[in-house]
Amino acid sequence: MFETIRINGLRIAPALFLAPMAGVTNSAFRRLLADFGGYGALFTEMLSASAFLHENPSESPFTRRRDCEGPVFYQFRISSGEDVGALFQKLPMVDSCAVDLNLGCPAPRIQAQASGCALYRDFGQLATVLGRIRAHYSGTLTVKVRLGDDPQHWREPFIQRLRLFEDCGVHAVTVHPRFSTEKLKRRARWEEFPWIAAQTRLPVIGNGDVCCPEDVETHRSCFAPLAGLMLGRIAAVKPWIFRDFAGLPRLEIDHQEVWNRLYRYTLEDMPPERAFGRLKEFTFYFAKNFFFGHEMFKLIQKARNPEEIRDAANRFLEAGPRLNASKGVPFS
Repeated sequence: MFETIRINGLRIAPALFLAPMAGVTNSAFRRLLADFGGYGALFTEMLSASAFLHENPSESPFTRRRDCEGPVFYQFRISSGEDVGALFQKLPMVDSCAVDLNLGCPAPRIQAQASGCALYRDFGQLATVLGRIRAHYSGTLTVKVRLGDDPQHWREPFIQRLRLFEDCGVHAVTVHPRFSTEKLKRRARWEEFPWIAAQTRLPVIGNGDVCCPEDVETHRSCFAPLAGLMLGRIAAVKPWIFRDFAGLPRLEIDHQEVWNRLYRYTLEDMPPERAFGRLKEFTFYFAKNFFFGHEMFKLIQKARNPEEIRDAANRFLEAGPRLNASKGVPFS
């Protein structure tokens, strides 16, 4: 399953994608994933269209792309206020293989700027934004969505938006099957994937809570209609996880070396003050590899700079912590 996908003529193999994750999927993390391989394409963090216009794309840790990463989708949040023409005039500088429009972020700050779930909710404004994008960009365009707002009456609005995507030349849809009010409070509704895939001619990529190949195998009827699979937080826990889904040989993992490699990559791409928060974010997830991983995260909370984070993390890792044997890693 998920051996290959074609999106607007672009062949991606395997049909396995890294989800865009705020604070995680920067250039350093994508570089780390590239070391392990197994994926088909990577996504950037959600990028602000207005901020993109003021950054140097080849130097910013959010937009910088290395050849080793392979295909990279650049995800943007866009509302009515951005200069879409200037955005797509500058886009060729980053050599993106596709642009993804974020329509699923439920964060209040993002919705207050008429982006993410708020843009999905406003059908008229969504149609306007898609029209403006298509007026300036003829390349591969995808969208990432949730199910909507209302658990009782979401299907008709969802179909309405699928038709809009088809009419506006969107080439694929990634669906995280939660509602905008749920955040990450309950398990993703994988059982909705077959219905969703049956409503559109567009390839549907599924996202949400998949932690291991066994999740897909034991829920094959849910995942079989999908054209691709997107992994999120589990990739921050186990940056080598795509190899398992792709059927590649298992590697002997030195967890301390992996953490220190990410530390080195992050400091190469970011100034210390920016690296500080990113290292904490990554360690929050990476600590879940260990039975008492919360102790690792507790140690780094006391750090005041990246060097102190490094020292605290290595104290924990050098003690030979017991690995968490569970394949379904808890995220709470």
